[in-house]
Amino acid sequence: MGADGCALAQQVKAATYALAGLLGLGGLVFLIGASQGNTVTRVIIGIVLIGAAILMSFLGRVKSPEPTVIQQIDLSGDVHAEQLTCKSCGGKLDTDSISVKAGAVFVTCPYCGTSYQIEEEPKW
Repeated sequence: MGADGCALAQQVKAATYALAGLLGLGGLVFLIGASQGNTVTRVIIGIVLIGAAILMSFLGRVKSPEPTVIQQIDLSGDVHAEQLTCKSCGGKLDTDSISVKAGAVFVTCPYCGTSYQIEEEPKW
């Protein structure tokens, strides 16, 4: 999530808590006002508003799922699949050994534990 998305999420969370506070305050006002007459209606409204405030507080705490990032590589020219081997021990590497971090391809050898970045050599 980018900086704008993170700031927006914080603003939404703050607005959710502010709304929960207002609902809770309104619920308390109705419960206190129940002593002045029309007791049953005011108690029911007060309990509903306080319940809504509790629900909003809970929803403000729930984290949204992280977005899935799909990276696509546009290759120029002909591409042929080769069996990758570790630079250190010569062990055969599979797809579980390869990861992409910050746009760079990294390999971690399952046999010797060596980790390094794969760099494409120029074609010329």
